Amino acid sequence: MERCQWCGKDSSGYGMVVLTIKEDEPSQLICEDCYNRYTADMLGVEDYKDFEKEATFKDCDGIDHYFQVGKKIHPTGICWKAVEFTGVDKIGYSFEVHQDFEEDSNDALRRLYKKIRKGLSQKFIKREVFQGHELISFKDNLVEGRIEWDDRYDDRTPKFIIDGQEYSLEEIGRMMMSCEGWNFKLEIIEPTE
Repeated sequence: MERCQWCGKDSSGYGMVVLTIKEDEPSQLICEDCYNRYTADMLGVEDYKDFEKEATFKDCDGIDHYFQVGKKIHPTGICWKAVEFTGVDKIGYSFEVHQDFEEDSNDALRRLYKKIRKGLSQKFIKREVFQGHELISFKDNLVEGRIEWDDRYDDRTPKFIIDGQEYSLEEIGRMMMSCEGWNFKLEIIEPTE
């Protein structure tokens, strides 16, 4: 467990910020609340704390997903994020939107909630049982998800979060083999789009 060097609050490590204020001073590990307070004071941002920090949404199968909602103030605007924690240090779905300082926070939150509903409205992985074996493939030959670091390996091997579930590079490769010989298009977009 990590502890904020400013307020002493314990954190799981998620949402902690490494802050360097002056070039010749050591960096400090601080919580997101202390970072937001520091940045808001520096930029003159007011009313940055008042919002619901938890939200629940149903997916297309009627399953509830519980999100922790937070925001981080940056010099270019505010990043709103909704994260579903599925276990210790395990993240399922994650959604982000960017808010300009001139935009109303309620409008940014509405955009975030709309993005969550859209993201939960469809599934990209299809599971079927054929002759007693489970077959996993991409539904309609399309998949959307998130690229993450796979800490099971010491090198730069990614894992993928699709439909709120983790898949290894090997599992994704096996799913792609059902389309052997076909062409593909890969598009990578930043999280707030």
